[in-house]
Amino acid sequence: MTIFRVFHTLYAMERKTIAKEIHITGIGLHKGGSVSLVLRPLEKGIVFVKNTVGIRAIPENIVDTRLNTSLGTGETRISTIEHLMSCLYGLGITDIEIELTGDEIPAMDGSALPFFNTIKESGIVSLGKEINPIIIREPIRCEKGDAWIEIIPGEFGVTYGIDFPEEIIGKQTFAYTGESYGKDIAPSRTFGRLEEVEMLQSAGFALGGGLDNAVVIDRDHVLNPEGLRFPDEFVRHKILDLLGDLWTIPVPLKGQVRAFKASHYLHIELAKKIYRNQK
Repeated sequence: MTIFRVFHTLYAMERKTIAKEIHITGIGLHKGGSVSLVLRPLEKGIVFVKNTVGIRAIPENIVDTRLNTSLGTGETRISTIEHLMSCLYGLGITDIEIELTGDEIPAMDGSALPFFNTIKESGIVSLGKEINPIIIREPIRCEKGDAWIEIIPGEFGVTYGIDFPEEIIGKQTFAYTGESYGKDIAPSRTFGRLEEVEMLQSAGFALGGGLDNAVVIDRDHVLNPEGLRFPDEFVRHKILDLLGDLWTIPVPLKGQVRAFKASHYLHIELAKKIYRNQK
């Protein structure tokens, strides 16, 4: 007997896809190479395609969460899907095909905003079908050290807390109610410490990272000339990542998500628990 139960509701949301084919190009954050995306209308969920291999964006196909969220099947890997997935959540897109050249989704400006604006301007259409949300009846919790994430019964919302030693970040909490994604969440950029970026690049990662696609901090200073987009941009970006990771379930949730110092690993662990128990 499971320790929690997941039920479907009679209240449904429309399944949606894009109105037409969309082409996007950019630089990959970790490999640093040029990447091209072709987004196409679809009626079979969210599917990533690389070298003719299609991978559904579901928790069971997540194979790595160390520096990003990566999909995989067999020898095929597609990295850094979280920002694009978050954008799809924000636009309510449930069905789309995403074909890419390269190994990862382009970083763009480090946020979901370029994806959000491009797809929104190109148009979104209803598929004339419905998808039932999952109602959370009992708490589900995942922990790792002092970090944790949980979902409890209630209307959908996210409350996220972080705690960093740098004064420029410190303790931040943000509550997202499911509204104004494009204004409040999509513009927030990924971030990292200067010494971490240098270490990653020396190890062959973050080769495409820079001040044009990430917020970089050096002790208590933001190195980006334009500064922050929000005083609490750091915690907002954590919510951006979380929403993208949870959209792999891939149906909307009716429950309150709360997290503290969580990570892609914990986000996906929560998604896996929900997904496995609603099938």
